[in-house]
Amino acid sequence: MAVRVLIVDTRPQRSRKLEQSLREAGFEVVAVIDGEDALHDKVCELAPDAVVVDTDSPGRDTLEHLASLGQRYPKPMIMLSESVDPELTLDAARAGVTAYAVETLSAPVVRSLVDVAIAHFRSHALLRTELVKVQRSLESRKLIDRAKCRLMERYGIGEEAAYQRLRKLAMDRRLNLNDLAREILSTGAVD
Repeated sequence: MAVRVLIVDTRPQRSRKLEQSLREAGFEVVAVIDGEDALHDKVCELAPDAVVVDTDSPGRDTLEHLASLGQRYPKPMIMLSESVDPELTLDAARAGVTAYAVETLSAPVVRSLVDVAIAHFRSHALLRTELVKVQRSLESRKLIDRAKCRLMERYGIGEEAAYQRLRKLAMDRRLNLNDLAREILSTGAVD
């Protein structure tokens, strides 16, 4: 199945060349739109695998549109520009642009650029997912530790005994440790 690409470009002549290069590289171009105004709607409607933005020199508005798009509909975004500006490249990266290249490119270069952008985007998505899991696990651990401290203070027992009591209470009440810890901390009820 071909990778589906949405092109954003305000210059039809140039976008035709880009579209041709993408098709020659084996991509399915789902649409070419001529501005950022309909970008959110088109991404939602067409569900492309990647978005390629071709611009002379991306301005603040373009970058804000891309940042907003990246938050609402995370997709690999490739920006092609005629500008060589390290600050602009950094701003594009901050806006969520996955790859930034200068000049219109040949089909093989476009292929590798889009493939790398998609792979990079997917690896970042995996890292974000893993980070969320780790953060939730840490919060859960903190919650359980606070509930153990409450049991230790209330019954004058050690940490291991408090943990065993928590586990037994959780099993008896058919709750997971996290839910039981939250209950103990919010209501103060232990027995």
